[in-house]
Amino acid sequence: MFRFANENDRQSLFELWNSCFGDDEAYVFPFLDCFLVNDNAYIYEDKGRIVSAVYALDCEIKGYKAVYFYAVATDENYRKQGLARHEMEFLIDYKTKKGAEIFLLTPSNEKNRNYYAKLGFCDFFYCEKRTFEKRKETRELTDEYSFAELFFLREKVFGERNFVSFPKKHFDFALMFSEKIFAEKEDGKCVSYALVNGKNITELCCEKDADVFAAAVLEKIGEEKAEVYIPIEENTEHDSCKIPRGMVYCSNKDLKETLSENTFLSLNLE
Repeated sequence: MFRFANENDRQSLFELWNSCFGDDEAYVFPFLDCFLVNDNAYIYEDKGRIVSAVYALDCEIKGYKAVYFYAVATDENYRKQGLARHEMEFLIDYKTKKGAEIFLLTPSNEKNRNYYAKLGFCDFFYCEKRTFEKRKETRELTDEYSFAELFFLREKVFGERNFVSFPKKHFDFALMFSEKIFAEKEDGKCVSYALVNGKNITELCCEKDADVFAAAVLEKIGEEKAEVYIPIEENTEHDSCKIPRGMVYCSNKDLKETLSENTFLSLNLE
């Protein structure tokens, strides 16, 4: 039976998620606390057990209402039956009727990319990978910041490039699961931040002087250099510099032509 998930499904949703992705309760249940609301999860239930699920998270691009598909999962014993395809096609139709015009996702590998392409998704969001190196000159970093300050900085800096904008609760959730957060302030105002997991800088957001700020972060984590995904710069001309970061499906077929190629930054929910 296909239906929307509800609060009574939490344990079954966790068991499916854990079997498919390996994440434990410390990650999955906080995710459900944030996102298992209204019509955000569509599932297939068999014999009282959830065996397939798709999460549909609200976001927007250039003011257009959008939906991000996340954690598409089907129990290994129920695959190749078209369950996930049905769930996604239903959600596209359902969310379109509620005003969504853009649907996006991040394939985890080439096999999944080919699968989503058959559903009508195409590579659209791109980024560059840039190498930052430690320098002798560094800046003073601070841990005196709020999640709200970082959120508004992100909206300002990446918003200039018409990026994918997620609600603040999405951003807050990602920050909760970032191992380290480094920030920089000028005149009491947050002007840069970096999210670090392990020895990797997973997101870098700077109003200016990204090289110097990244150098200060590298000093803190004891690394000589780091490769970081960043938005495509205006002077990027060669397609070889563009790394696919996400796929898109537009229910409004004319809309795709008005969007710009754009780094897909969804933090830990990628």
